[in-house]
Amino acid sequence: MHSRISRLVFAASVLALTACSGKKSTTQPPPTTPQITVASGSTTLSVAQAAAGTAAITIVRVNFTSDVVLTAENLPTGVTATFTPATLSAGATASSLSLAASGAAAASATPVSITVRARGTGVTDATTAIALTITPAVGGTIGIAATPAMDSIVAGQASSSVIAITRSGGFTGGVNFTVSGAPGSGLTTTFSSSNPVTANTVNLSITTLASLTPGTYTLLLRANAAGLTEATVPFVLKIAAPPSNSVAWRFCDTSRFPLWFAYQDGLTGTWQRVTETTPGVYTFAYGQPQVGVATVTSELGKIVTDINYYGLAEIAAAAAAECTDSPAQGTKSHTGSVSGFANATEIALVSLGTALSSVTTPSATSFTISNVATGPLDLIAVRADIVTSSAIRVLLSRGVNVATGTSLGTLDLAGGTSIAPASSSITVTAPNDGPIQAQSRFTTATGSGASFTTAQLSSGVAGTYQGIPLASLLTSDVQQVQASQQVGTTLSRFITQFIRQPTAVTLTMPGDPGAPTVTNIAGAPYKRANVSGSLPTAFNSLITHVFNQGTTSRTWSITATPAGRTGAATSYAFALPDFSAVAGWQNTWALGAGAVDVTSTFFGQSNPLVGAPTTGTTLFTIGRLGTFTFP
Repeated sequence: MHSRISRLVFAASVLALTACSGKKSTTQPPPTTPQITVASGSTTLSVAQAAAGTAAITIVRVNFTSDVVLTAENLPTGVTATFTPATLSAGATASSLSLAASGAAAASATPVSITVRARGTGVTDATTAIALTITPAVGGTIGIAATPAMDSIVAGQASSSVIAITRSGGFTGGVNFTVSGAPGSGLTTTFSSSNPVTANTVNLSITTLASLTPGTYTLLLRANAAGLTEATVPFVLKIAAPPSNSVAWRFCDTSRFPLWFAYQDGLTGTWQRVTETTPGVYTFAYGQPQVGVATVTSELGKIVTDINYYGLAEIAAAAAAECTDSPAQGTKSHTGSVSGFANATEIALVSLGTALSSVTTPSATSFTISNVATGPLDLIAVRADIVTSSAIRVLLSRGVNVATGTSLGTLDLAGGTSIAPASSSITVTAPNDGPIQAQSRFTTATGSGASFTTAQLSSGVAGTYQGIPLASLLTSDVQQVQASQQVGTTLSRFITQFIRQPTAVTLTMPGDPGAPTVTNIAGAPYKRANVSGSLPTAFNSLITHVFNQGTTSRTWSITATPAGRTGAATSYAFALPDFSAVAGWQNTWALGAGAVDVTSTFFGQSNPLVGAPTTGTTLFTIGRLGTFTFP
């Protein structure tokens, strides 16, 4: 009875407490909302440059079994985070975090707080922090080398060098470059990449002012990385005084006005653009032993890039020759007629300065000659027989200068003041591998000219050529006789002798220099090539290589005098220049991929041609035609 009463009292007490609290029970049910938490086995981590450290990552799941994606935030520059795995599927709860520092990562004693974030669909993100410290690389070395390690330039020019970087001992990080030893002003150094440099090479560029004091400057290039021994290499720069010579390069023929003009003072100098001072005039200073001149012109729908190398003493003469060789086109026009034809196979050729005209049939004897220059010019008219390829009569009238539209009258090529050409013998010794032709030419100081006999010759057998007789010559007139030999389609031989009047001439064809070797220059900003070969001693004058590409309508020509090139007298080597860094240059002017015709011409002479050639001067010329394909 007592126990029953006790049980009833206990039950009543419970009911009373429950009623007072408004609760049905004092025991709480388990939560039903899904949750995740994340924790790291390492709250701090120290990683050396070019090394990595790991930390265990643990996920706690509450009512959540879907995928959990792990990411790392606030990573310093040069540090990467890798989770293995990065996604925890099903009920997985463990991953491993790798923090890798590159060699370029900045070392610091102050830790950076990395946030590890766990993210799942339908649950609140969970995070934990890892304090990361980057320490200097352990061991490792760096080395640097400069190519070239020295240069000689003129104050005001630029120089450059490629700096190779060698990393060893496990170091793979970035390198910080500085330069010491530069003068206080007038010289500036820059690197092609900003610090820290992570590549294996970097380009050093040096610019100078014309005011920089001439002398030898040793620049010390310094390479540093945290925790490693500094690497250094010297670069010696010799500065010469600015050139004292100056030339005004004038173009007289407007059709030859350049699209672009540049020069190079010294074969290792920097190509520099020159702009016009007045239309068609380009002025620049020079002083090195060799000087290069480059032009780009548009000729008959083709873009022509012409590069010429001269010796120091040749620049002024080369500049003056531009207008002599390519004078301004005249604006005058004249009419006239020719008399004296004897049969239907005769023609007449008329020259007034560089302007030319012809009468090709005896039944229509009138002619018009256009583009005649202003001023006194020599008039030359030749009556010739096209069957015998020989001149019959020649008319010379000196100093003709009449107003445009004025008739030149009737040119009597049978009598009057016309003269019979003089003639003499020519004997040519040459290999029996192609036909030989002989031709003579006469030119006056005003640019008027006439060609005479075209004779077919056999090696060692005398033939006949024609010219102007001595009594009709002025001291400024030039006569020459030339023999040519075409061998197939790839070889042409020429030998020319300058004469005062027609006289017996004996010529011997020189040996063949052989075809040049043409190789592609890889990695260039546009298609370029090297040209090289051997050079017989007879060819001691100009060398010219012409690259003609019909598919792109582009032509490149490179020419050098003996004084304008370097190397052994019995060899040559040229490279089509890289103009891509020169102001105003357009890479669309360059040659493209595919085939090009390569014409190489070699000149040789018994004595140098300075001004008008002297009597007896003999000039040899060999032309080679080949092909090359740019990849």
